[in-house]
Amino acid sequence: MNKNWTELYWQLMIAEKFDDAIDLKLAHFPKSFFKYRHLTERTIDLIENNYLWLAEINSLNDPFECSIQFDNDACLRKYYGSPDFHNFFRNLTGHFLTNQDIKKLTNSQKPYSEYIKICHNKRIPLNQSPEEQLIKVQKRWTEIVDETNKNLRICSFSLNKSSLLLWSHYSDEHKGLCIEYNFFDDDSLRAFMQPVTYRDKIHKIDIFEEYTTMQMIGSSLIKSRDWEYEQEWRLTIFKQKDNFSQKKVIPKPTAIYLGTRFNVNDEKLKHKLHKIANNSNIPVYQMQKHPNEFKLI
Repeated sequence: MNKNWTELYWQLMIAEKFDDAIDLKLAHFPKSFFKYRHLTERTIDLIENNYLWLAEINSLNDPFECSIQFDNDACLRKYYGSPDFHNFFRNLTGHFLTNQDIKKLTNSQKPYSEYIKICHNKRIPLNQSPEEQLIKVQKRWTEIVDETNKNLRICSFSLNKSSLLLWSHYSDEHKGLCIEYNFFDDDSLRAFMQPVTYRDKIHKIDIFEEYTTMQMIGSSLIKSRDWEYEQEWRLTIFKQKDNFSQKKVIPKPTAIYLGTRFNVNDEKLKHKLHKIANNSNIPVYQMQKHPNEFKLI
């Protein structure tokens, strides 16, 4: 996958330049997506009934999923400049903030340190250190992000059906299967399929108010470079109504690939899978180890 275009796509989406983003995505939209699965009753059911299972963010295996930072100092500068804070300060301390005080607070690189100086000059006692204040704000931010992430569900796919690591991690150590889909002709699915971009650092915004729905979705499309081998795309659905189903109806698979250790599975499950594939005219292929190289064919 061309990494440059995925980063540009992400930037366009965050800037809400949707027409440009959609055109760019369509120019690179894959013909096939691959979903790695264990052989289970649920896997057989989703193949038979043509649906996907959408996962909640906190159920995924990467603890950094949907991570997003904010600029604590930028938040404080905005807060210190607000009438709400000025009234709060007056009611709490009995003192007024002068225009010079407010200017210092809203222009300082370290606004909380400036706030401490102002309180010291006014002989106002403080019961919270800068470190304690930061911990308190960060805790509140984490609560906001965790709560917001409950409105987002995803289903992950790869562009690679032959990855040794993906077969090991997501297909029961090569005992499972890999399902191929084509979503190009499905407008509703194509609109919500988006590429993951890989970075070294967590996405950062300045202030709480910038954490919009697009920022939430954007954060779900950023992962560490350690995951780059997955070549991941995601079906990303966010809550718009009270009915937030974890099932998404999709076209039937275009093919099924069986792991190199597939034969160790329960005979009834194997038989059921082959029967459903045969009835639905879904081709089934057996993955094999290459005789000379560390790869699958």
